[in-house]
Amino acid sequence: MAKVTQKKLKKYIEKAATSNVAKSTRRFFFNHLYESIESRGYFHVDQMYGAGSGVLLKTNDKYFVLTARHVIDNNINGELQNESPFWVPVKNRAGWSSLYDFLFPKRVWNIGELISEETKSIDSSDICLVELFYPQQFHMPDHYIEIIDKSSVLTKNELFDGQFLLVTGYPFERNSFDFTPRSEDITHATNIQRHTIPGVYLTNESDSYITFENTEGDTQHENVNGMSGGAVYNVQPKANQVKLAGVPVTAGNNICRFIPSYVFVDAVINYRDSSATIIDPIVNNPPTLEDVMKVSLEYLKQFDPKLRGDI
Repeated sequence: MAKVTQKKLKKYIEKAATSNVAKSTRRFFFNHLYESIESRGYFHVDQMYGAGSGVLLKTNDKYFVLTARHVIDNNINGELQNESPFWVPVKNRAGWSSLYDFLFPKRVWNIGELISEETKSIDSSDICLVELFYPQQFHMPDHYIEIIDKSSVLTKNELFDGQFLLVTGYPFERNSFDFTPRSEDITHATNIQRHTIPGVYLTNESDSYITFENTEGDTQHENVNGMSGGAVYNVQPKANQVKLAGVPVTAGNNICRFIPSYVFVDAVINYRDSSATIIDPIVNNPPTLEDVMKVSLEYLKQFDPKLRGDI
């Protein structure tokens, strides 16, 4: 094996941290309504809240967010309050100008049911796949991981003891909410800051984990809370060689445990074999063609440069 200098390693880590895999991570935005849609007569978010990360995937020409199951369970207690209880940004950037800058959930596939392989010290079923409504043509995602087959992610043979791995997500301490009213239109605000932590993968007969002891230093749970469901990935000389290695599910005391990608990739590909929870009831009550055409026309008026103002 060729030796790599510290200078080169640092460069490779920096490239990996800006790779497509890293930029495919998304922050979850959970929302709360003070008044039901039926009572108010229209959908209106009164408060955004919560923490959690996910990885934007595309498979079979559909978009999904892969995340730890507990990210959704810990932020939504009981029955769903509305048709869109959480959103994820379409693009890997801070800020947005319309609701079209978000992707909305259609259903949650419980792919953890399909995983039979046990992993050390963690619950390998703590994972789910959120199916999203297809984005509009002028608001397509800029970064996502396309899953075609097992080679689309890091395989079991590519994961080894002593390997440098990066953990990326949106810790709440860097993405907290400020509920101080700024104006009548801006009632609260938040940052969108993706955070990456380099570590080393260690394994033995009874345990496996990523350690930050000699890379990041003192990393506690409060520093990484909210990064669950994000991306774990390898380090390569070129950014386009980087692959998803897994999804982090627990972290603290300078270590992070994750579900390896080789454990869940088959479940992602065969997601339809799992049970699903419908998020938006429109799945069972689709709009009429007339309503679809009306919404599409309004969208084109607003965003199509060729048609804007001409219709």
